[in-house]
Amino acid sequence: MRIAAIVNPLAGNRQAGKQWPFLLDSLGGGAKRIDTFWSQYPGHSEAIAASARRAGYDRVIAAGGDGTLNEVLNGLWWEEKGSMPSIGMLPFGTGCDYVRNFEIGTGLRDIFKTAIEAPAVRVSLGLCRYRVGDHLRQRVFAMVLGLGFDAEVIHRFRSFGFPRSCWLSYAISALAAMRDIRSFTVEGPVGGTRVLTETVFFAAALGHSMAEGMKIAPRASPSKDQFQFVLVSKASPAGLLIEILRAYLVGLHHDTRITTSLSGRGAKIQCSAPTRFETDGELLGMTSAVDIELIPDAFSFAAQKVKSPS
Repeated sequence: MRIAAIVNPLAGNRQAGKQWPFLLDSLGGGAKRIDTFWSQYPGHSEAIAASARRAGYDRVIAAGGDGTLNEVLNGLWWEEKGSMPSIGMLPFGTGCDYVRNFEIGTGLRDIFKTAIEAPAVRVSLGLCRYRVGDHLRQRVFAMVLGLGFDAEVIHRFRSFGFPRSCWLSYAISALAAMRDIRSFTVEGPVGGTRVLTETVFFAAALGHSMAEGMKIAPRASPSKDQFQFVLVSKASPAGLLIEILRAYLVGLHHDTRITTSLSGRGAKIQCSAPTRFETDGELLGMTSAVDIELIPDAFSFAAQKVKSPS
C-alpha cells in the first residue's frame, strides 16, 4: 500500500512537526512506503492531497487537526483524476473531534499504526453549496457545518491569538461572543421539517462533538445516512451558557426550551442576514443561503470501527 502523509508542522502547538520524524523512525524499514509532505500555508494541504490522488496513492494520512483533515478531504474529493484513496488521521491538532467518533487505539504510536495499517470503514460526507457575495461556492465536510454563534466563537478565538485550543480558551471566546450575540431567522426545509424560526446557532452534524468534546449532536455518526440538525433559539447569555455546559458535561441528548434537534439527509435554508459560518472548524465567510446535502458511503476512513452513538 502506497501511503502519502500530509503533515501540518504547526498543528498541536507544533507537536506534529516535532513528533513525526520519531514516528517514522519507529517503523524502521517500513517507513520507506510512506512519503511525507509538509504543509506550509493555509490551503496547502488541499493542493498536496489533490496531487496525491493524481499520483495514485492508496492511502492519505492527515497529520494535524480537524482543519487539516478538512483540507485533505476537499483536495481529494474535488480532484477528478485517479481513484479516491482511503484516509487516515494522526490527530495532532487543537480540536481533533472527528476521531472521537472512532476506535483508533490509545497512545500516539498505537494511533499511528491504525492510520497506516487498519482496514478502512465506509463513512458519509457532507456537501454544502453557499453564496459569499456574488459567488456560488461548494465544500465538503466530515463532521459539522455551523452557522452563527459557533462561527463567531471561532472568529474571536483566532482574533485573540490563543496559542492552542482547550475548553478554557473556547469558554473565553464564547463569553466574548455572547456580548455581541445576534439572532437571525432561518427559513427552509431541514430534513423533513419546514423551519421558520429565529436562532443564534444552526448546525448540521455527522459527528457528535465539536470544540474539543462539546457533544452538540450525540445521535450523529459518520456511518449514518443522515445528519443531526441542531437549532438553538435566541436566549439570554446565561441561558446559552447553560446549554454550552450541558453539551460539555452530558451532551444535548434532549430538546429543551431553546434547543431543538431534527434529522434528515439535507437542508436548504435562507438566513435573514449574512451570517458567519464554518465547516469542521474552518471559517468560510458570511452567507445568507446554504444548501446542505449528505453523500452516503463517500470515502473510507482508517479505523478499527465506528463508535455507536450515545
